Amino acid sequence: MRSLLIKSPRQLFIAAILFLIVLAVAVFAYQYTWQSPEAIVKINVTNHGVSLPDGFFLYQHLSAEGITIKSITSDSDSLIISFNSIEDSHAAEKVLKRILDNSYRIE
Repeated sequence: MRSLLIKSPRQLFIAAILFLIVLAVAVFAYQYTWQSPEAIVKINVTNHGVSLPDGFFLYQHLSAEGITIKSITSDSDSLIISFNSIEDSHAAEKVLKRILDNSYRIE
């Protein structure tokens, strides 16, 4: 019966390469699986002719509620508000739904 031990330098090299590949796949899978969801809220306009809300207006209302904002950026047709935590993003969604009318979709 043949031994499963590595007997030549070539076998050692191949085993090392395979180990590194498996390690890289495991690290990628771990990061992908345990990556926390992004703490963002996206505001889109639902009706044509309605402009996006002012970022400073939103900042004032969210700050008054004790919600910490990381950044507010505009995309082509939306505003993206980033937060430090998922809890802040959920709280912000509730506040934004209260202060903005049905012309806006909050995700």
